[in-house]
Amino acid sequence: MTITSPCVGLCKYDETTGYCLGCARTEDEIAGWGMTSEARRAAVWEALPARFETLGVACRRLPWTTEDIRGFVVERLRSGTGTWVAGVVGAVAEFSAGPDARVEVDVQGDTIVARTPGGGVRFVIDDHVRALTFEPGDVRLDRSRIVLAVKRERGRLDIADALTDLGQDMGALDPTARAAHLFDLGLGRKEARFCVRVRPGPSEAAMRSALGSALHESLPKIGPMLLAESPVRVVETVLGRIEVSTPIPPPGGTSPAGPHTHLLPDHLATGRALPAGFDLPRAYLPGAMFYPAG
Repeated sequence: MTITSPCVGLCKYDETTGYCLGCARTEDEIAGWGMTSEARRAAVWEALPARFETLGVACRRLPWTTEDIRGFVVERLRSGTGTWVAGVVGAVAEFSAGPDARVEVDVQGDTIVARTPGGGVRFVIDDHVRALTFEPGDVRLDRSRIVLAVKRERGRLDIADALTDLGQDMGALDPTARAAHLFDLGLGRKEARFCVRVRPGPSEAAMRSALGSALHESLPKIGPMLLAESPVRVVETVLGRIEVSTPIPPPGGTSPAGPHTHLLPDHLATGRALPAGFDLPRAYLPGAMFYPAG
C-alpha cells in the first residue's frame, strides 16, 4: 500500500530550518515524493514529529489511508470508548456511549452509521477526509485527540444566518423521522449548522413563529419550547451528522451521560471552529473531533 503524502495544503518554508510549515518536509522531499521509495517515505514520516516540534507547529497529518481512518472510526465507535464532537465552539453535539450502553455500528461503503440510546451518528469517510493531530510526539489512541478534517474542495454546507426551514429531514438516521421538518437555527458558519427536528404541533408552530430571526432574536422565542420538549437536535458538518434525543438540561443543570448537545451563545461569539490551539490549515474544514476516554 502506497504511503500517503503528509501535505496539508499549506506550502510555505521556514527560513531557518528549510522545512515546510505545513508538512515539515524539505523542498527536495516534497519535489521527489512521487519517485521516492516506500522505505524512504516511511523514514520521512518518522522524522516529522521532531521537525514539527522544532518548528513550533501543532497541527500535523497522520500517515493514515482512507481505509485506516475508516477503520479507526469504526473501532472507536464499536468499542464505545471516547467521545466524538461535531460543531463549532458554543454549538456542538457530542456522541458517546452512556454507562452500560452499547453502540451499534453499520458500515456501507464510505458511510458509517452508529446508534446508541439517546443519539446517533453518520460519517462519510472518503478520499477527501484526513486525520490530523495536535499532540506532540507519537500518537496513542488511548490518549490522543484526533481531528477528522475534510478538504474544502469537496464542498461545504449551505450557510443560514437566520432560523430557516430546511424542509423534511430526508437525512434522518431513523427513516420514520424523515417526514419531520428540520430547522436550521442560523449560526451563519461555514463549518457547521445546528438544527432542530420537530413534528407537526406546538414545537413546529414555535419554530415557524421565529422564521427569519437571527439566533439572538429567536432563542427567547423558541427556548422555552426547546427546554420543555427536548426535540431532536442535529448538528451537521461536511463529514456528516450527529443526532441527539436526550433531554436538554435546565439552566444550571448537568448534561446527561451519553449523547448530548451544548448551545452557548457567549461561546459562539468567539467565532472559533475548534478549541484554542486547534487551528486547521485553510485547505480543510473540520468534520469531527475525537476525544479519548478520560
